[in-house]
Amino acid sequence: MLNKIDLFINDQNYNICETVDDVIDSLKKEIATTKDEELLKLAFSENPTQEELDRFLIDWDIEVKGAHKALMLSYFMKMHPNLVFPEYVGPRLNGLLKYFKFQNINLVAHFIKISKELQKQDIPFILLKGGAMKSYRPEFSRVMGDIDILVGETNFKLSGEIAEKLGYYASWGEHSVDIHLQGSDSGILDIHRFICMNTGFEKEINSDLFKRAVKLSLCGCEVLVPSKEDMVFISLVNLARNIAENTSSAGILYTLFDCHYLINSKPDFDWNIVKNNAIKTHTKEQICFSMKYINNIIPNLLFDKLEFIDDFEKELQDYYTLFLYQRIFLYPMKMRGHELTISKAVKDKDLFKEYIKLKPKYLLCKQKFIKKNPYITRLILNAEGIINANR
Repeated sequence: MLNKIDLFINDQNYNICETVDDVIDSLKKEIATTKDEELLKLAFSENPTQEELDRFLIDWDIEVKGAHKALMLSYFMKMHPNLVFPEYVGPRLNGLLKYFKFQNINLVAHFIKISKELQKQDIPFILLKGGAMKSYRPEFSRVMGDIDILVGETNFKLSGEIAEKLGYYASWGEHSVDIHLQGSDSGILDIHRFICMNTGFEKEINSDLFKRAVKLSLCGCEVLVPSKEDMVFISLVNLARNIAENTSSAGILYTLFDCHYLINSKPDFDWNIVKNNAIKTHTKEQICFSMKYINNIIPNLLFDKLEFIDDFEKELQDYYTLFLYQRIFLYPMKMRGHELTISKAVKDKDLFKEYIKLKPKYLLCKQKFIKKNPYITRLILNAEGIINANR
Protein backbone atom coordinates (compact mmCIF):
# COMPACT_ATOMS: atom_id res chain seq x y z
CA MET A 1 0.00 0.00 0.00
CA LEU A 2 1.29 3.46 -0.81
CA ASN A 3 2.09 5.53 2.28
CA LYS A 4 3.00 9.04 1.18
CA ILE A 5 3.17 10.66 -2.25
CA ASP A 6 4.28 14.22 -2.82
CA LEU A 7 2.19 16.10 -5.35
CA PHE A 8 3.56 19.55 -6.00
CA ILE A 9 0.11 21.00 -6.65
CA ASN A 10 1.07 24.64 -6.21
CA ASP A 11 4.42 24.40 -7.96
CA GLN A 12 4.44 26.23 -11.28
CA ASN A 13 7.11 23.79 -12.52
CA TYR A 14 5.00 20.79 -11.54
CA ASN A 15 6.01 17.76 -13.59
CA ILE A 16 2.94 15.54 -13.63
CA CYS A 17 4.53 12.68 -15.56
CA GLU A 18 7.18 12.00 -12.92
CA THR A 19 4.65 12.01 -10.11
CA VAL A 20 2.16 9.82 -11.93
CA ASP A 21 4.86 7.37 -12.93
CA ASP A 22 5.79 7.00 -9.25
CA VAL A 23 2.16 6.26 -8.38
CA ILE A 24 1.77 3.80 -11.26
CA ASP A 25 5.01 2.00 -10.41
CA SER A 26 3.84 1.45 -6.83
CA LEU A 27 0.38 0.29 -7.91
CA LYS A 28 1.87 -2.06 -10.47
CA LYS A 29 3.78 -3.89 -7.75
CA GLU A 30 0.51 -4.57 -5.93
CA ILE A 31 -1.22 -6.05 -8.98
CA ALA A 32 1.50 -7.69 -11.07
CA THR A 33 4.30 -9.72 -9.51
CA THR A 34 7.74 -9.88 -11.07
CA LYS A 35 6.82 -13.29 -12.48
CA ASP A 36 3.61 -11.85 -13.95
CA GLU A 37 5.65 -9.19 -15.70
CA GLU A 38 8.00 -11.85 -17.06
CA LEU A 39 5.03 -13.74 -18.50
CA LEU A 40 3.54 -10.60 -20.06
CA LYS A 41 6.84 -9.53 -21.61
CA LEU A 42 7.32 -13.06 -22.95
CA ALA A 43 3.77 -13.15 -24.33
CA PHE A 44 4.11 -9.86 -26.16
CA SER A 45 7.60 -10.34 -27.54
CA GLU A 46 7.61 -10.74 -31.32
CA ASN A 47 9.47 -14.04 -31.44
CA PRO A 48 9.66 -15.78 -28.06
CA THR A 49 12.09 -18.67 -28.09
CA GLN A 50 11.87 -22.15 -26.59
CA GLU A 51 14.86 -21.27 -24.41
CA GLU A 52 13.03 -18.22 -22.98
CA LEU A 53 9.93 -20.31 -22.26
CA ASP A 54 11.94 -23.08 -20.58
CA ARG A 55 13.77 -20.52 -18.43
CA PHE A 56 10.45 -18.93 -17.41
CA LEU A 57 8.91 -22.28 -16.45
CA ILE A 58 11.79 -23.33 -14.20
CA ASP A 59 10.25 -21.65 -11.14
CA TRP A 60 6.65 -21.26 -12.34
CA ASP A 61 4.19 -23.58 -10.58
CA ILE A 62 0.68 -23.88 -12.02
CA GLU A 63 -0.67 -25.13 -8.70
CA VAL A 64 0.64 -22.05 -6.87
CA LYS A 65 -0.32 -19.44 -9.45
CA GLY A 66 -3.98 -20.44 -9.62
CA ALA A 67 -6.50 -20.49 -12.44
CA HIS A 68 -6.46 -16.81 -13.44
CA LYS A 69 -2.69 -16.57 -13.86
CA ALA A 70 -2.53 -20.01 -15.48
CA LEU A 71 -5.16 -18.97 -18.02
CA MET A 72 -2.88 -16.14 -19.11
CA LEU A 73 -0.15 -18.68 -19.76
CA SER A 74 -2.64 -20.75 -21.75
CA TYR A 75 -3.24 -17.66 -23.91
CA PHE A 76 0.48 -17.52 -24.57
CA MET A 77 0.46 -21.24 -25.44
CA LYS A 78 -2.29 -20.71 -28.04
CA MET A 79 -0.59 -17.59 -29.42
CA HIS A 80 2.64 -19.56 -30.00
CA PRO A 81 1.74 -23.15 -30.97
CA ASN A 82 5.31 -23.73 -32.19
CA LEU A 83 6.61 -23.75 -28.62
CA VAL A 84 6.68 -26.96 -26.57
CA PHE A 85 5.29 -27.05 -23.04
CA PRO A 86 6.45 -29.79 -20.63
CA GLU A 87 4.13 -32.67 -19.73
CA TYR A 88 3.46 -31.24 -16.27
CA VAL A 89 2.22 -27.90 -17.66
CA GLY A 90 0.80 -28.39 -21.15
CA PRO A 91 -2.08 -30.81 -20.36
CA ARG A 92 -3.09 -28.76 -17.33
CA LEU A 93 -3.29 -25.59 -19.41
CA ASN A 94 -5.41 -27.37 -22.02
CA GLY A 95 -7.62 -28.70 -19.24
CA LEU A 96 -8.02 -25.19 -17.87
CA LEU A 97 -9.08 -23.90 -21.28
CA LYS A 98 -11.68 -26.65 -21.54
CA TYR A 99 -12.96 -25.95 -18.01
CA PHE A 100 -13.54 -22.25 -18.67
CA LYS A 101 -14.97 -23.06 -22.09
CA PHE A 102 -17.60 -25.20 -20.35
CA GLN A 103 -18.27 -22.43 -17.83
CA ASN A 104 -18.67 -19.94 -20.69
CA ILE A 105 -21.14 -22.25 -22.51
CA ASN A 106 -23.36 -22.52 -19.42
CA LEU A 107 -23.43 -18.75 -19.07
CA VAL A 108 -24.01 -18.17 -22.78
CA ALA A 109 -27.00 -20.53 -22.72
CA HIS A 110 -28.83 -18.18 -20.36
CA PHE A 111 -27.72 -15.18 -22.40
CA ILE A 112 -29.11 -16.69 -25.62
CA LYS A 113 -32.44 -17.40 -23.92
CA ILE A 114 -32.82 -13.75 -22.86
CA SER A 115 -31.35 -12.27 -26.04
CA LYS A 116 -33.87 -14.10 -28.23
CA GLU A 117 -36.68 -12.43 -26.30
CA LEU A 118 -35.01 -9.05 -26.67
CA GLN A 119 -34.76 -9.61 -30.42
CA LYS A 120 -38.47 -10.55 -30.59
CA GLN A 121 -39.24 -7.18 -29.02
CA ASP A 122 -36.94 -5.43 -31.56
CA ILE A 123 -34.59 -4.29 -28.81
CA PRO A 124 -31.08 -3.81 -30.21
CA PHE A 125 -28.20 -4.50 -27.86
CA ILE A 126 -24.42 -4.58 -27.93
CA LEU A 127 -22.38 -7.29 -26.23
CA LEU A 128 -19.69 -5.82 -23.96
CA LYS A 129 -16.52 -6.78 -22.08
CA GLY A 130 -15.64 -10.49 -21.83
CA GLY A 131 -18.55 -11.61 -24.00
CA ALA A 132 -17.48 -9.27 -26.79
CA MET A 133 -13.86 -10.46 -26.55
CA LYS A 134 -15.09 -14.06 -26.65
CA SER A 135 -16.82 -13.16 -29.93
CA TYR A 136 -13.66 -11.59 -31.32
CA ARG A 137 -11.47 -14.48 -30.16
CA PRO A 138 -13.74 -17.56 -29.83
CA GLU A 139 -10.78 -19.90 -29.38
CA PHE A 140 -9.76 -18.11 -26.17
CA SER A 141 -11.71 -18.97 -23.01
CA ARG A 142 -12.74 -16.11 -20.74
CA VAL A 143 -13.24 -15.75 -17.01
CA MET A 144 -16.77 -14.32 -16.97
CA GLY A 145 -18.88 -13.85 -13.87
CA ASP A 146 -21.74 -12.66 -16.07
CA ILE A 147 -22.36 -11.29 -19.56
CA ASP A 148 -22.74 -7.55 -20.09
CA ILE A 149 -24.88 -5.89 -22.75
CA LEU A 150 -25.78 -2.30 -23.60
CA VAL A 151 -29.40 -1.62 -24.59
CA GLY A 152 -29.54 2.14 -24.34
CA GLU A 153 -31.82 4.43 -22.37
CA THR A 154 -35.21 3.86 -24.01
CA ASN A 155 -35.12 0.06 -23.81
CA PHE A 156 -33.53 -0.28 -20.38
CA LYS A 157 -36.61 -0.84 -18.20
CA LEU A 158 -38.33 -3.11 -20.73
CA SER A 159 -35.22 -5.29 -21.08
CA GLY A 160 -35.08 -5.96 -17.36
CA GLU A 161 -38.79 -6.72 -17.26
CA ILE A 162 -38.41 -9.22 -20.11
CA ALA A 163 -35.75 -11.08 -18.11
CA GLU A 164 -38.03 -11.11 -15.06
CA LYS A 165 -40.89 -12.60 -17.11
CA LEU A 166 -38.54 -15.41 -18.12
CA GLY A 167 -38.18 -16.34 -14.45
CA TYR A 168 -34.95 -14.56 -13.58
CA TYR A 169 -34.45 -12.22 -10.62
CA ALA A 170 -33.58 -8.59 -11.46
CA SER A 171 -31.55 -6.35 -9.16
CA TRP A 172 -32.02 -2.76 -10.37
CA GLY A 173 -29.25 -0.17 -10.17
CA GLU A 174 -28.68 3.34 -11.46
CA HIS A 175 -26.89 2.44 -14.68
CA SER A 176 -27.59 -1.30 -14.99
CA VAL A 177 -29.83 -4.16 -13.91
CA ASP A 178 -28.21 -7.42 -12.76
CA ILE A 179 -30.04 -10.56 -13.83
CA HIS A 180 -29.68 -13.58 -11.53
CA LEU A 181 -31.02 -17.09 -11.26
CA GLN A 182 -33.81 -17.23 -8.70
CA GLY A 183 -32.44 -18.01 -5.25
CA SER A 184 -28.83 -17.44 -6.32
CA ASP A 185 -26.31 -14.60 -6.14
CA SER A 186 -24.67 -15.86 -9.33
CA GLY A 187 -24.94 -13.29 -12.09
CA ILE A 188 -26.24 -14.22 -15.52
CA LEU A 189 -26.60 -10.96 -17.38
CA ASP A 190 -25.84 -7.31 -16.64
CA ILE A 191 -28.03 -5.01 -18.76
CA HIS A 192 -26.64 -1.46 -19.07
CA ARG A 193 -28.37 1.72 -20.15
CA PHE A 194 -24.91 3.28 -20.33
CA ILE A 195 -21.38 2.21 -19.49
CA CYS A 196 -20.46 3.55 -16.07
CA MET A 197 -17.44 5.85 -16.21
CA ASN A 198 -18.22 8.06 -13.19
CA THR A 199 -18.26 11.27 -15.22
CA GLY A 200 -21.94 11.95 -15.88
CA PHE A 201 -21.29 12.10 -19.64
CA GLU A 202 -21.34 8.37 -20.41
CA LYS A 203 -24.50 8.51 -22.54
CA GLU A 204 -22.83 10.86 -25.04
CA ILE A 205 -21.35 7.94 -26.99
CA ASN A 206 -24.24 5.45 -26.84
CA SER A 207 -25.44 6.23 -30.37
CA ASP A 208 -21.85 6.16 -31.68
CA LEU A 209 -21.28 2.71 -30.17
CA PHE A 210 -24.35 1.35 -31.95
CA LYS A 211 -23.39 3.01 -35.27
CA ARG A 212 -19.91 1.49 -35.26
CA ALA A 213 -20.90 -1.91 -33.84
CA VAL A 214 -20.07 -4.99 -35.93
CA LYS A 215 -21.83 -8.34 -36.25
CA LEU A 216 -20.06 -11.38 -34.85
CA SER A 217 -21.04 -14.75 -33.42
CA LEU A 218 -21.12 -15.91 -29.80
CA CYS A 219 -21.48 -19.69 -29.66
CA GLY A 220 -23.56 -19.65 -32.87
CA CYS A 221 -25.71 -16.67 -31.84
CA GLU A 222 -25.33 -13.55 -34.02
CA VAL A 223 -24.60 -10.50 -31.86
CA LEU A 224 -23.49 -6.89 -32.17
CA VAL A 225 -20.17 -6.03 -30.52
CA PRO A 226 -18.33 -2.70 -30.27
CA SER A 227 -15.79 -1.86 -32.94
CA LYS A 228 -12.19 -2.66 -32.02
CA GLU A 229 -11.52 1.02 -31.34
CA ASP A 230 -14.52 1.25 -29.04
CA MET A 231 -13.46 -1.98 -27.32
CA VAL A 232 -10.03 -0.50 -26.56
CA PHE A 233 -11.63 2.69 -25.26
CA ILE A 234 -14.02 0.80 -22.98
CA SER A 235 -11.19 -1.45 -21.75
CA LEU A 236 -8.95 1.50 -20.88
CA VAL A 237 -11.68 3.37 -19.00
CA ASN A 238 -12.63 0.21 -17.12
CA LEU A 239 -8.97 -0.43 -16.28
CA ALA A 240 -8.61 3.00 -14.64
CA ARG A 241 -11.80 2.42 -12.67
CA ASN A 242 -10.69 -1.04 -11.48
CA ILE A 243 -7.32 0.29 -10.33
CA ALA A 244 -8.86 3.26 -8.51
CA GLU A 245 -11.43 1.05 -6.75
CA ASN A 246 -9.01 -1.87 -6.30
CA THR A 247 -11.34 -4.36 -7.97
CA SER A 248 -10.81 -7.20 -10.45
CA SER A 249 -7.02 -7.44 -10.23
CA ALA A 250 -7.04 -10.49 -12.50
CA GLY A 251 -9.09 -8.61 -15.09
CA ILE A 252 -6.54 -5.82 -15.10
CA LEU A 253 -3.86 -8.12 -16.51
CA TYR A 254 -6.21 -9.56 -19.14
CA THR A 255 -6.77 -6.01 -20.41
CA LEU A 256 -3.22 -6.08 -21.76
CA PHE A 257 -3.93 -9.19 -23.83
CA ASP A 258 -7.20 -7.71 -25.10
CA CYS A 259 -5.75 -4.33 -26.10
CA HIS A 260 -2.71 -5.93 -27.73
CA TYR A 261 -4.94 -8.13 -29.88
CA LEU A 262 -7.47 -5.43 -30.77
CA ILE A 263 -4.84 -2.91 -31.84
CA ASN A 264 -2.53 -5.26 -33.71
CA SER A 265 -5.29 -7.19 -35.51
CA LYS A 266 -6.46 -4.05 -37.31
CA PRO A 267 -3.82 -2.37 -39.50
CA ASP A 268 -5.95 0.76 -39.89
CA PHE A 269 -6.80 1.04 -36.18
CA ASP A 270 -8.15 4.57 -35.73
CA TRP A 271 -6.91 6.21 -32.52
CA ASN A 272 -9.07 9.25 -33.31
CA ILE A 273 -12.13 7.21 -32.32
CA VAL A 274 -10.56 6.55 -28.91
CA LYS A 275 -9.70 10.24 -28.64
CA ASN A 276 -13.18 11.47 -29.56
CA ASN A 277 -14.83 9.01 -27.17
CA ALA A 278 -12.60 10.29 -24.38
CA ILE A 279 -13.46 13.91 -25.15
CA LYS A 280 -17.21 13.28 -25.36
CA THR A 281 -17.32 11.29 -22.10
CA HIS A 282 -14.80 13.47 -20.23
CA THR A 283 -12.50 10.49 -19.65
CA LYS A 284 -9.29 11.87 -21.14
CA GLU A 285 -7.52 11.56 -17.81
CA GLN A 286 -8.64 7.96 -17.22
CA ILE A 287 -7.45 6.96 -20.70
CA CYS A 288 -4.12 8.63 -20.12
CA PHE A 289 -3.68 6.91 -16.76
CA SER A 290 -4.48 3.46 -18.16
CA MET A 291 -2.13 3.87 -21.11
CA LYS A 292 0.67 4.99 -18.82
CA TYR A 293 -0.03 2.04 -16.55
CA ILE A 294 0.08 -0.47 -19.40
CA ASN A 295 3.21 1.06 -20.91
CA ASN A 296 4.85 0.92 -17.48
CA ILE A 297 4.40 -2.87 -17.46
CA ILE A 298 5.10 -3.46 -21.17
CA PRO A 299 6.92 -0.45 -22.69
CA ASN A 300 5.46 0.72 -26.00
CA LEU A 301 2.65 -1.86 -25.95
CA LEU A 302 0.21 0.95 -26.78
CA PHE A 303 2.86 3.10 -28.43
CA ASP A 304 3.01 6.82 -27.73
CA LYS A 305 -0.62 7.76 -28.28
CA LEU A 306 -0.97 10.19 -25.38
CA GLU A 307 -0.63 13.39 -27.37
CA PHE A 308 -4.34 14.14 -27.35
CA ILE A 309 -4.27 14.91 -23.61
CA ASP A 310 -1.22 17.21 -23.70
CA ASP A 311 -3.41 20.29 -23.30
CA PHE A 312 -5.21 19.07 -20.21
CA GLU A 313 -2.66 19.42 -17.42
CA LYS A 314 -5.10 20.96 -14.93
CA GLU A 315 -7.66 18.20 -15.53
CA LEU A 316 -4.88 15.63 -15.06
CA GLN A 317 -3.86 17.16 -11.75
CA ASP A 318 -7.47 17.10 -10.58
CA TYR A 319 -7.95 13.50 -11.73
CA TYR A 320 -4.86 12.21 -9.96
CA THR A 321 -5.93 13.98 -6.77
CA LEU A 322 -9.32 12.25 -6.96
CA PHE A 323 -7.62 8.97 -7.85
CA LEU A 324 -5.33 9.11 -4.82
CA TYR A 325 -8.26 10.03 -2.60
CA GLN A 326 -10.21 6.99 -3.80
CA ARG A 327 -7.38 4.46 -3.89
CA ILE A 328 -5.13 5.43 -1.00
CA PHE A 329 -7.47 7.20 1.44
CA LEU A 330 -11.04 5.88 1.04
CA TYR A 331 -10.28 2.28 0.08
CA PRO A 332 -8.17 1.40 3.17
CA MET A 333 -10.85 2.92 5.42
CA LYS A 334 -13.51 0.87 3.65
CA MET A 335 -11.52 -2.35 4.12
CA ARG A 336 -10.81 -1.58 7.78
CA GLY A 337 -14.50 -0.81 8.28
CA HIS A 338 -15.42 -4.28 7.01
CA GLU A 339 -13.05 -5.84 9.55
CA LEU A 340 -14.10 -3.60 12.43
CA THR A 341 -17.63 -4.69 13.30
CA ILE A 342 -19.64 -3.37 16.22
CA SER A 343 -19.62 -6.84 17.82
CA LYS A 344 -15.80 -6.74 17.91
CA ALA A 345 -15.65 -3.11 19.00
CA VAL A 346 -17.82 -3.51 22.12
CA LYS A 347 -15.50 -6.22 23.43
CA ASP A 348 -12.33 -4.13 23.28
CA LYS A 349 -11.81 -0.56 24.55
CA ASP A 350 -9.21 0.37 21.94
CA LEU A 351 -11.24 -1.12 19.10
CA PHE A 352 -14.30 0.78 20.27
CA LYS A 353 -12.39 4.06 20.17
CA GLU A 354 -11.23 3.25 16.65
CA TYR A 355 -14.77 2.27 15.64
CA ILE A 356 -16.45 5.52 16.76
CA LYS A 357 -13.69 7.49 15.04
CA LEU A 358 -13.54 5.52 11.79
CA LYS A 359 -17.21 4.94 10.95
CA PRO A 360 -18.42 8.60 10.96
CA LYS A 361 -15.24 9.69 9.18
CA TYR A 362 -15.72 7.18 6.38
CA LEU A 363 -19.44 7.91 5.99
CA LEU A 364 -18.64 11.62 5.59
CA CYS A 365 -15.58 11.26 3.36
CA LYS A 366 -17.29 8.93 0.88
CA GLN A 367 -20.04 11.45 0.10
CA LYS A 368 -20.14 12.39 -3.59
CA PHE A 369 -19.91 16.14 -2.95
CA ILE A 370 -16.55 15.47 -1.28
CA LYS A 371 -14.99 12.63 -3.28
CA LYS A 372 -15.84 14.30 -6.60
CA ASN A 373 -14.34 17.68 -5.62
CA PRO A 374 -10.57 17.91 -6.29
CA TYR A 375 -10.17 21.00 -4.10
CA ILE A 376 -11.75 19.41 -1.00
CA THR A 377 -10.04 16.05 -1.55
CA ARG A 378 -6.70 17.81 -1.98
CA LEU A 379 -7.15 19.52 1.40
CA ILE A 380 -8.05 16.21 3.06
CA LEU A 381 -5.10 14.38 1.49
CA ASN A 382 -2.80 17.16 2.64
CA ALA A 383 -4.21 17.06 6.17
CA GLU A 384 -3.76 13.27 6.26
CA GLY A 385 -0.14 13.56 5.15
CA ILE A 386 -0.73 11.63 1.91
CA ILE A 387 0.29 14.56 -0.25
CA ASN A 388 2.28 17.70 0.37
CA ALA A 389 0.40 20.60 -1.17
CA ASN A 390 2.74 23.24 0.25
CA ARG A 391 6.05 22.01 -1.07
